[in-house]
Amino acid sequence: MHTIRENIYHLEEGQLLTCWQQFLEGNSEAFGQIISCYYAALFQYGIKIHADKAFVQDSIQDMATDLWSKRERLSRQVHVKSYLFKSLRHKMIRQLQRRDVQQRHLLLWGQGAREPFDAEFSVEAAIIDNETDRQRKQLLHDSLKSLSPRQQEIIYLRYFQNLEHDQVAAIMKLSRVAVYNLLSSSLKRLKSQIGPLSGIALLLSGKYF
Repeated sequence: MHTIRENIYHLEEGQLLTCWQQFLEGNSEAFGQIISCYYAALFQYGIKIHADKAFVQDSIQDMATDLWSKRERLSRQVHVKSYLFKSLRHKMIRQLQRRDVQQRHLLLWGQGAREPFDAEFSVEAAIIDNETDRQRKQLLHDSLKSLSPRQQEIIYLRYFQNLEHDQVAAIMKLSRVAVYNLLSSSLKRLKSQIGPLSGIALLLSGKYF
């Protein structure tokens, strides 16, 4: 398998599935294209699980190596992005558990952890070109950071990474009903802090992520 290089390819969903099927047949170049296409998104997600950049990079490489080694047992019909997110999340949690540092660094989403989900909701300077936008951005940022770890993660996956409910469920190991309930409670909390128009509309627009 080739060494991973990031941000070389942009692939549409149909192209991704074709590359995935070629990867399952042993095409290392196709697999490299898949990982490169999503490297930046995987890194951004991984860094919210653990702040050590080198650890995240190693985890992505290890995840890719594991997938390559078991490619003959993988399904041919998958949503590639969500499968990679789920695989990286599982890999990082297992590695951190082995290192026995979960109490200090690991975000055990769904297991009552109180550590904050380290989601830095950024915004392009062009979007906040007036005082009103800056105030709205700060209000939404503060409100998002006040959510619980699982609420922050589900908002990040659903609205920042644009994953569907069933894909979020697979990544977070929740039922589809649990995803709907958690997402609903998260949005209700945001609405209570920001208001029905300025809060939810801006959230769904994706401007403040």
